[in-house]
Amino acid sequence: MMRSSLFLAFLSLGALPACMSDGATDDDIHLPGDIDDAPAGGKGDAWNADNDPTNLATHLTYKLSSLPKDGKLDKPVWKDRFPVQSGDEPIWADTYWPTVEGSTNTRWVNASTKSPLEKYDAAFNNAAGCATQPATRCGSGAKAAWDKYLACAGPAAKWQAVSFQGALEMYDGLDNDKDGKIDECDDNDGIAGWWGLCHAWTPASLLEPEPRHAVTYNGQKFEVSDIKALMLTLYDKTDAVMLGGRCNATTIDHDATGTATDTDCKDVNAGALHVILTNFLGLHDQALIEDRTANAEVWNQPVYGYHVSMQQKVTASRAMACIGATGSTYTPNSKATSLYEVKTTVQYIYEGYPSTSPLGMRDNIGTDTYHYILEIGSTGKIIGGEYCTESKDSHPDFLWSPKAVSTSSYGRNPGVDLDKVRMLLQLSRGTDGGGGTTTGASFQNTTATSIPDNDPAGASVDVAVDRAVTFTSLSVAVDIKHTYRGDLTVSLLHDGALVKTLVDQAGGSADDIVDTYALTTGEAGTASKGTWTLKVVDNAAEDVGTINSVKLTFSN
Repeated sequence: MMRSSLFLAFLSLGALPACMSDGATDDDIHLPGDIDDAPAGGKGDAWNADNDPTNLATHLTYKLSSLPKDGKLDKPVWKDRFPVQSGDEPIWADTYWPTVEGSTNTRWVNASTKSPLEKYDAAFNNAAGCATQPATRCGSGAKAAWDKYLACAGPAAKWQAVSFQGALEMYDGLDNDKDGKIDECDDNDGIAGWWGLCHAWTPASLLEPEPRHAVTYNGQKFEVSDIKALMLTLYDKTDAVMLGGRCNATTIDHDATGTATDTDCKDVNAGALHVILTNFLGLHDQALIEDRTANAEVWNQPVYGYHVSMQQKVTASRAMACIGATGSTYTPNSKATSLYEVKTTVQYIYEGYPSTSPLGMRDNIGTDTYHYILEIGSTGKIIGGEYCTESKDSHPDFLWSPKAVSTSSYGRNPGVDLDKVRMLLQLSRGTDGGGGTTTGASFQNTTATSIPDNDPAGASVDVAVDRAVTFTSLSVAVDIKHTYRGDLTVSLLHDGALVKTLVDQAGGSADDIVDTYALTTGEAGTASKGTWTLKVVDNAAEDVGTINSVKLTFSN
């Protein structure tokens, strides 16, 4: 869940990913500017710019006969960056860390065990923190108790308690919601119970593997859910692409044809929903997230799969009856030459709870069924759609696909570092239970180096490791700016010998490679000392880029 005023701030819209099915023909593909079956009509039937599926992917299969009736996320999206272990699932459940309970600064184990952020402050920020947390976050005496806590809290814990989604308003001694009461507990002085980090859990659960066991680092024991909480703190800001807009209405009104009267509440278009589900989950293993509530509240859920239980051609009068209108002539989209009535069940993952062991997703699968009319153009492509009566106010408000955790710290807890949290994640997935104190070591090169265009010699950046470090895992964090990442082959070498090819012309037309790759000692060897080299080769003409930085982190 998330506070409405923060939603567009966390979405950094990047380049659109390419997505084309094997064996697709020109007639299956809609490209920007394709006008053969150009939609006509309003936002709720034919899609407009906000609802065009090309907002999520530039190449999609649109012909109804080519789209599978079943699909699911078969393999983890992160499989090329981390070794897949027994028990790993493509998505993992977690709590959304409600703001009213303290977000990732809540002491979820018990009152005497530090919160995830308090542990992080002690391990990485040289901050002992506070012995206790106040017993309440609202009501009489809350301000004095929290003033005392904030005076001793470490930087990460303090930021979350003060700056995250207005949490301070619950205990600042002011009437923030202007209802004549101060720090009241019945509505937490305006902080809604559904606010939290579901907008961070959903991308993290798709783009990062689940921690496997506890890790002790610098004297702090990080449980599985502590590490998840730290990842969610970072994913509070995510690079993503989005389809549809935000409906802020509590109640959605409709006109005589059944279409929502509020422009912002007409999406996600039913036709666009069908195109994206079938392409992302039926034809490809691609990460997809839905806000599954059509009205003002935002409940982001990772989408796991779908099943089309009905797909039949219908008359205009049947379509009109289905969408709750009268008459025999179908009016929402004049470009449609045929109509199909469809029922699709979507599987999504719902919230879990903090735990000392992995949750996976099997016990947290929910379903929603959507009933809609698909509008088909003269070449058999989907060009729009309209929800039937029972789905008018019960359908996804918007869809989005995460690309990566944002490297920008703007608007996110500045006391938590991505590389350090990724190190904890790496350790939690190793064979060592982390019973002792782990030190680790990092080395980096931040000299910007241009990548020659279409040149097999490529560009190389060296990282000098001047000492022997005992390690069981190696993480390689790269920041490569490039206007067509599918051109690139990225390799890691040690003293001139190939260690591993990290990326081999993957990612299509998307921009940039900003990611961290995990290597075991079986891949990287056990010797750290020497010259490590990141080599990047551009294999095609026209697009260019730069290696901004590479960082090696050796961990026990």
